[in-house]
Amino acid sequence: MTEHNDSTPFLRHNITAPGHKVSIILTILNEGKGLIPLLDALLSQSHAADEIVIVDGGSTDSTPDVLQEYADHHEILKFFTVSGVNIARGRNIAISHATGNIIAVTDGGCLPDKNWLKELVTPLIKNDVYGAVAGTFKIDSHTRFEYFAGLLSLPQHSEDDKTRMFYGRSSAFRKSVWEEAGGYPEWLYTAEDTLFACRVLQLNYPVALARHSILSWRPRPNLKKLAKMFFLYGRGQGRINQVNMQGTRFWLRNHAIWISTLLMGLYSPWIWILSLFACGYMYKILIATQMSAIRELSNDRWREIYVPMIIVTRNISTNIGSVVGAYEYSHVTHFRERLDEYMREKL
Repeated sequence: MTEHNDSTPFLRHNITAPGHKVSIILTILNEGKGLIPLLDALLSQSHAADEIVIVDGGSTDSTPDVLQEYADHHEILKFFTVSGVNIARGRNIAISHATGNIIAVTDGGCLPDKNWLKELVTPLIKNDVYGAVAGTFKIDSHTRFEYFAGLLSLPQHSEDDKTRMFYGRSSAFRKSVWEEAGGYPEWLYTAEDTLFACRVLQLNYPVALARHSILSWRPRPNLKKLAKMFFLYGRGQGRINQVNMQGTRFWLRNHAIWISTLLMGLYSPWIWILSLFACGYMYKILIATQMSAIRELSNDRWREIYVPMIIVTRNISTNIGSVVGAYEYSHVTHFRERLDEYMREKL
């Protein structure tokens, strides 16, 4: 039997006004016992949800046991196992089973604070104009690398509620808006939440920002996993035609210059003089501004090593991913047709 924390009481204060019902949904895969802190946090919110609906993508570890144990003890929690689903499909399945008219979304590996749900859904309850809400994030770092990677990866929210994006890790929206938008685009492996948010904005629903709805998120633990994440992100952006190819070519060309001069310097050391100029130029246009911002936030001198390394890796990975995704959008009919169909649906 899986152990879990029953020390915090499940507070069922009334979060909603008459006519409103809140469902939390999430998709998971092989979270194991790491799922326990998340479930405990969701079940001990200061204002409780009416239900929690989870889709497990076919976990092969202890995740099913954890889910069953919690479902046995908490009647508001229900889960479905659908092997092989991607995130978009999993979310759509969870929402289709949800009975709430307001949907709050999070992911495995996250940890919401006690007032996360209350603050996240309040704009939808108090103002009928809003169609969705974006939550805010706090870094849950265990190493220096994770700390600086988190600082450099936090989303920047627009001040305009007609252009503000919201992301699946911490967001809420009306179920009617999800239905009108056509759900999450299941044909995308990444960038599904970006396209869904674009679709909601296209339908002219303003997006609120819940500044006090805070969710802790652990960044990728090493450079390899960070590079993979940003490659997939760039690839997803390319697949949905959200890439400035002129800018992508600019960055990749400049990366090619400084890397090639460094390599050529192994055979002709004088070429390293060119490398100094090339690297200095890249530092000025790519790193300097972000480094100044990080220096305001951290006194850790290791930032001078970690920040440039993370920024360069992120930039190269994202732009290579963007090229791959843009090629797929242009040459793989499947992506272009699905995108056109999705953005035209029900307009």
